Amino acid sequence: MKNLILVFVGFSVMMISSCEKVIDIPLDEASQKIVVEGVFKDQPGNNYLLLSKTGSVYEESNFEKISGATVTIIDESNNTYSLTEVSGTPGKYTHPTFQVLPNNFYTLYVISDADTLKSTCETFETPTLDWLDYDEVVGTFGVGSDTTYLVFFSFSDLAAQENFYRIKAWVNGATDENYYVTNDDLFNGQNLIQPLFATTIEKGDTVFVELQSMDKGNYTYMYGLSTAGDAGSPFAATPANPVTNIEGNGIGYFGTYTTDTMSIIMPQ
Repeated sequence: MKNLILVFVGFSVMMISSCEKVIDIPLDEASQKIVVEGVFKDQPGNNYLLLSKTGSVYEESNFEKISGATVTIIDESNNTYSLTEVSGTPGKYTHPTFQVLPNNFYTLYVISDADTLKSTCETFETPTLDWLDYDEVVGTFGVGSDTTYLVFFSFSDLAAQENFYRIKAWVNGATDENYYVTNDDLFNGQNLIQPLFATTIEKGDTVFVELQSMDKGNYTYMYGLSTAGDAGSPFAATPANPVTNIEGNGIGYFGTYTTDTMSIIMPQ
């Protein structure tokens, strides 16, 4: 990385592996919960809500998908968006044009049989990635000759508000199995430079980075995953579930995010 002085300002990054662990905990039918994964961003397209039910074995592929639910999102101006289930994909609900706006509140309502769920999210100013750069790494701790790359990102925190962030990466179009969350307690209003320290990047790889601004409820949930040991995926039900922002007989999260993205290509 040419002529770059790195200033690390106490960025409390949490790295979470997406590998899943099967946890065998017997549950009777009455104790089943609705599992919610809601991802809604400030760009149309890949915004969705997934609904399923917990089971006796906590593994995503075994979750019973919930079809036929009524799913609605209402913003603070009382605009109402009705989501519909995707044909051929049970339990996935989308809206063709919905996208979040900064500095807004959104309330999710889900009605499935006798269960009614509710969740409210806040959005903030759109964050801005300043740049991406990389540093060549030869060998591991000075041993060996294989070349990999450490990608760095930089952004400036908005001092006027308390902020919570998630940094996601894709390598050659594949979602990185690690993700990173932080708040701005230690760098409020400052510029931040940090690496994707757990992401494997090799010669010729294209790295796409997304900076997400989230509210405290989402941050608390994601942070809870990082401290739950073998946490697994963001909707894995464990004996000590992270604090959910879902009201009612549900676990998981409803998230509304303002975002910025940038990509970089490694040398051959």
